[in-house]
Amino acid sequence: MKTEYGVRAMFELAAHHGGDAIQSAEIARRERIPGPFLDQVLLILRRAGLIRSVRGPHGGHLLTRSPSEIRLDEVIATLEGPGTETDCASHEDASPYGCILHGVTKQADAAARRVYAAHTLADLLRDQPTGAPVFHGIFKPVPSRPRRAARG
Repeated sequence: MKTEYGVRAMFELAAHHGGDAIQSAEIARRERIPGPFLDQVLLILRRAGLIRSVRGPHGGHLLTRSPSEIRLDEVIATLEGPGTETDCASHEDASPYGCILHGVTKQADAAARRVYAAHTLADLLRDQPTGAPVFHGIFKPVPSRPRRAARG
């Protein structure tokens, strides 16, 4: 959830880039993120230098760079932390079938990282249809419509 909430907060800040700072309570309301949890996520993003905080009555949060300069993989890596690469066979409970799955999972992760690296926040906002959920489909599947039974 931390990664999803963080990316959604970054989209909010990117969508309002060049304007006034946005308060965390406003981001939490718009994105339906629990306020205390959002504050923790924003702290991680601030410490990484992706956002800055402005104090005062009109304070809030701003991106430190243009949305066109912030790649999705950078945001995700910041929120998820450094990955730990392990060899499947080194695990105590490793099984041949588990190692097969481990290899496929590594390939899928590498492919996802390449896709994330190819997109900036600006790219994703520009390609987003108006009124559609900004984050649907990145970390959770897009809901499918139930099939109607054939009438006979």
